[in-house]
Amino acid sequence: PPARERGEPVLRHVLDGLQMARRDQVVRRCLVTITTFSLVSLTFVGQFPVIAERNLGIDERSPAYGALYACLGLGGVLGALAVGTVLAGRRMTGVVRATLPAFAAVLTGFALVRDPAPAYALALALGLTYFGFITSLSTVLQERVGNEQRGRVTALWLMGFGGTVPVGNLLAGPVIEATSPTAVLLVGA
Repeated sequence: PPARERGEPVLRHVLDGLQMARRDQVVRRCLVTITTFSLVSLTFVGQFPVIAERNLGIDERSPAYGALYACLGLGGVLGALAVGTVLAGRRMTGVVRATLPAFAAVLTGFALVRDPAPAYALALALGLTYFGFITSLSTVLQERVGNEQRGRVTALWLMGFGGTVPVGNLLAGPVIEATSPTAVLLVGA
């Protein structure tokens, strides 16, 4: 039964998750990695319209922008599906180690491109490597924890993954205004 049904305080479960992360090096690395990645590298998601306009000359209300964003989304779907199908027989730690530098390389290319034509292919590759990395890292974490701890550790994952993206975007906005979207993307890479 859930903690509330057993009368246990929810804060106790959060602390249990933190204790597990402190004790288990793999869990700790997964959580630190997702938090850092989300804070620094995922600013491209929130800043996508600015990147499209300033770097590629694509207006966010145009069909060209819709197609660019669709390429990112299609790549994301393919990356997540690949982890569960084509890459299912591989060690997920190896997939993590391959997809993270691949993501960095693609993000670098996306930061430097100024022509919309190759940007569509790069957006597809960016989505593919982004979701390939996230899905494989999540799988490593899920396989590492037992059923009793999974919810507690997954709550920490969700805070690290979803909770830091808005903070990264709040920090990225003024940096983009002071420098450029390219600078923020290169730091993320």
